[in-house]
Amino acid sequence: MTDGTMAACIIDDTPRATIVPKPRRRAGEVLIRVTLAGICNTDLEIVRGYVPGFNGIPGHEFVGVVEEADDSRLVGKRVTAEINCACGQCEYCRAGLGRHCPTRTVIGIINRDGCFAEYMAVPQENVVEIPDTISAPQAVLIEPTAAALEILDQVTIGKTMNVLLLGYGKLGMLIAHTLITTGCTLTIVGKHPRKSRSCGNIPAHYVPADDFVDGQFDVVVEATGNPAVLERAIANTKPRGTLVLKSTYAGNPPVNLSPIVVNEITLVGSRCGRFEAALAFMQNHYTPVEPLIHKTFPLTDAVQAFTEAAKPGALKVLLKNE
Repeated sequence: MTDGTMAACIIDDTPRATIVPKPRRRAGEVLIRVTLAGICNTDLEIVRGYVPGFNGIPGHEFVGVVEEADDSRLVGKRVTAEINCACGQCEYCRAGLGRHCPTRTVIGIINRDGCFAEYMAVPQENVVEIPDTISAPQAVLIEPTAAALEILDQVTIGKTMNVLLLGYGKLGMLIAHTLITTGCTLTIVGKHPRKSRSCGNIPAHYVPADDFVDGQFDVVVEATGNPAVLERAIANTKPRGTLVLKSTYAGNPPVNLSPIVVNEITLVGSRCGRFEAALAFMQNHYTPVEPLIHKTFPLTDAVQAFTEAAKPGALKVLLKNE
């Protein structure tokens, strides 16, 4: 659009496609024309109330082209952006942990509009250039791939370890493809049997959820997005083992914490990761783009896209700017 407005998807109570003012770039920011974006579980949980009072443009997995920037060399570059916009001054920022900055904004989640729009403005320091060797659908997966790799930054996983991955959805698939690079023995429990076909190119044992028999694992990764699975995740973590929580969801699930104390389980919350690590991984390892893409909708059909993404078994739904 040329009248200072743009198409966007906003969430107040529910997702809706609408026309909003085009963002104005401030000093230190870049203006990006979004070309492709992905709906993730966090976006679906925002609809369910994960971020109380959310009212704005969601979305944080994207690829786009820089149209305006203080640094003219960035104009025309294909980019994505780290989602945590930090102050750069606090103790976490000084330690390179801006994703934990207490005053940060988060693209499409906390106090900053996201990528489900024709244009978005982000701090220049958050911008990450995308090599030509990475396709647009791959680029949309940089953020969740970084989140998957964060597990390996937090937990030491070796060849002799038995690892259980609960959940084989959008993020679970990427987690599986990062975990197997450690040489561990990996068991994947998934709810939808058809997804097991995408396990064919990795050395892992896939078990449908209804057939899984509880066991004892050195590391358990919970990535189902279902709070009811927490009890099972705890039960399958061996004494002195590690439980990694990857799911984000609305509400406060009831869970018995006693086994964590009795079995001296290490509980690890795992969220965002480093984009540079994700780029390196994509350039050196197979990334399962084709099995992950479910459907692509134009941005103007965002409501239908959210409905499709929320269906049981749906994988990555993309929004494309025409």
